Amino acid sequence: MKKLRLFAASVFAALAAALTVSSACAQTSSKPVKVDFDNCVIVSSQQNHIVVYAVEELKNHIKLVSGIDVPVVKKYDNKSRKYPIHVGIKPPGDTKELQNEEARWILTSNKGIYLYGKDSAPKTKGAKSSKDNALNSNAQAGTLFAVYEFLEGCLGIRWIEPGDKGIAYTPMKGFTFEPTIGNYIPKLAQRHMRTAYKEDLRTRALQNGNIPDDMKFTDAEFAQRYNDELVWRRRMRMGSPTIDFKYGHAFTKWWAKYGETHPEYFAMDKNGKRGPSNKSRADRVKLCVSNPDLAKQIVADHFAATPTRLVINATENDSRDFCNCDKCKALDVVLPGEENLPIDDRHLTDRYVHFFNAVLREARKINPNTKVVCYAYSRYNEPPRREKLDDGIIIMLLPNLGDTFSFEKYCADWKAAGAHYVFMRTNDLNQDTGLPHGFEQRMFAKFKTSTEYLDLVGTDYDTCFGFWAVSGVANYTMARAFYRPERSFEDWQREYCGAFGEAAADMNDYYTYWRGIWNNRVMPNIAKIGRLTEGYKLLRSKLTHLTDLLYEEADFDKTDAILQTALARKNLSPWAKAKIENQILANKHNRLSYRAHAANRMASTATVEEQKATAQALYDFRRKHRLDLNMHWELLMWIENAHEDSVGLKRLQGTESTRLYNWRIQEEAKIKAARGDYNTPLR
Repeated sequence: MKKLRLFAASVFAALAAALTVSSACAQTSSKPVKVDFDNCVIVSSQQNHIVVYAVEELKNHIKLVSGIDVPVVKKYDNKSRKYPIHVGIKPPGDTKELQNEEARWILTSNKGIYLYGKDSAPKTKGAKSSKDNALNSNAQAGTLFAVYEFLEGCLGIRWIEPGDKGIAYTPMKGFTFEPTIGNYIPKLAQRHMRTAYKEDLRTRALQNGNIPDDMKFTDAEFAQRYNDELVWRRRMRMGSPTIDFKYGHAFTKWWAKYGETHPEYFAMDKNGKRGPSNKSRADRVKLCVSNPDLAKQIVADHFAATPTRLVINATENDSRDFCNCDKCKALDVVLPGEENLPIDDRHLTDRYVHFFNAVLREARKINPNTKVVCYAYSRYNEPPRREKLDDGIIIMLLPNLGDTFSFEKYCADWKAAGAHYVFMRTNDLNQDTGLPHGFEQRMFAKFKTSTEYLDLVGTDYDTCFGFWAVSGVANYTMARAFYRPERSFEDWQREYCGAFGEAAADMNDYYTYWRGIWNNRVMPNIAKIGRLTEGYKLLRSKLTHLTDLLYEEADFDKTDAILQTALARKNLSPWAKAKIENQILANKHNRLSYRAHAANRMASTATVEEQKATAQALYDFRRKHRLDLNMHWELLMWIENAHEDSVGLKRLQGTESTRLYNWRIQEEAKIKAARGDYNTPLR
C-alpha cells in the first residue's frame, strides 16, 4: 500500500499540471510499455449505464483487433499478475473535480490503466439496455469518451463510418504505449449532426418517393442502420447534455390555435390578407413580427407550458410569405435599388432582430435570467444593418454552402451585431445529391471561421443523408471538427486516409480529385449555375440538373485508376483492402449515377432509349448491391424523384403521373429556350 500511495502522489502531481495546462495528453519520461491482451483484465465495479456500455465497447473492440476475450472483474487481484484496465474507477489521489463531459485517462507501466470521467445518464424512453441510455445525447459520457480516447490513441482504431464494416483497425495481439496522463473536455457544449435513419424522414420518403419495393429496407435493416448511426455519433463524441432548451420552427401550430381569434398575429400578404397562402401551408404561416401583442403572447404561452425553462423558442416558421404590413416594412433597412423588391426578396434581418429583442424584453419582465433562441435564416440570414441583438439572444446561424460573400465578414458582422451565444445550424450536409461533390473542404473552412470569429456554443448540422459510400469523408471530417475544433482540415484528412495504411496517399489523391469538383467547378461558376437553374431553390437540385456540365466520363476513369493503384499495395490490412474494394464498387455506382443524371435531367438532349438504358443500368446495379454499399437508398431515390425524376426511374417504372409529365414537358420547353449556353461545360 505504501508503494501505491507513493505512485499516486507522484502521478497526480503530473495529472494536476496536465489538466491545468491543456486537455491534450501529457507523456511522462518513462520508457515505452508493451502489453499483451491475453495478459489483461478489465476492472469495473461501477454499474451506471455509461460505465457498463464503456466496458462493453472496450471489450468488443479488443476482441475485434485481437480475437481475445479479455475477462471483466469487479475487483483487481494483485496476485493474478494481470495488467489491469480500470474503467469508471478513479485512481488513488485524484481529488480534482470532473468538469462537464470530461474524460480522463492515466496509462502507467506497472499499475495499469485508468479510464474514467463525468458520467450521468438520464432514463431514455423505451431504453432496453445500458447502451440505449448511454447513446442518449443528453447523457454525460466521460468514461465512455475516455475509452474511445484509449482505443484511438493506443490501438489506432478509427470509426470511418457507421456499422461494423466502418471500423478501421490493424490486427494485433497487444499494444505499446508511453506512460501518459491526459484528459478531454469538449469545447462545444453541443456537437450534433442530424441522422439520416429517422422514422419521420422515412415515412415521408416512403409516402412520396415512389421507391420500388425491392429497394426498400426491411424494418430490421432500417433499425440496424439507425442503431449504427447512433453508435457512430457517440464514438465521434457527439452529445449535448448541458443544453437544456428546445429550438426549431416554433409556430407551426399557431394558425390552428390563434387564426380565428387573433389573425393580427400573422403576416399580411400583398393584398392585405393575413394568414397562410393556402391551407396546406398552415404550418409555415409567417408572423407579423412588429406586433407587440405577439411577443406578449409568445412569452405567456411559454411560461404557462414550461414555467421553469428559461429559454424561449422564438424561431420563425420555414419558407417565405413574409409580412407586408407597413409596420413590419418600417423595421426593414432598405438600401438604394432595393425599394421595389418583393418582400420575399428583401433583406429582413432588422425586423427579425427587433422581434427577437421584443420577446426577450417581455420575458425578462417575468424572469430576468430568461434567454431567447432563434434562427438567422432565409431572408434574415445575413447580419442586420441597424439593429443589435440584446444580450441573451441565442442565435442559430444558417449560412448557405454556395454563398459567395466573405464568410469572415459575415461572422465579424454578426459578432458586431451582438451575437454572443452562437450555434452553427447549417444545411450544408443536406446539399448532398449522391454524387461525389467534394464539398468537405469548403464546409470545414466555414466551420473553422465561425470558431475564430464567434463565441461558438455548438453545432446542429442538418442532415447527414447517409450516402456514406460517396460522402463519408465529409461526414467524418465535420464530426471530427466538432470533436476538436482547434485542429486543421489537413489533420483530419491525414487521419481519415491514414486508416488505409500503405494506400493512404492514394486515397488522399482520390478524395482530393473529387474535391476539385467543388473547388474548381462549382464555386467559380456559382453565378452561372444560378442563372442556368433559376427555377430551383435548393443548391442540390441546381447541381443535379447540371450533372453533365460538372462531370465527364474521364473523371470516373481517373478515379478508378487511383483506386486500382491503392488496391495493388502489397501490405494492406484486411480492413483497408476490403474498404478499397468497396470504394471501387461505389465508384461504379458514381459513374452509373452520372450517366443516368446526364441523360434524364430536365431538358436533356438524350433520346428516350438512352434515358431508359441509363436508368435501367443504375436500377439493376442498385438492386444487385443494395446491401453492399453503405447508402440510404430510400432517401437517395426520394430526393432523385423529388428533383423531377432526375435519374429517370419513375419514367422507367411508369410511375410518373400525368400531371408531372405535362408539367415537366412544359418546363423543359422553357429551360431549353433560356439555356443558350447550356452546352458549355463547367470545368
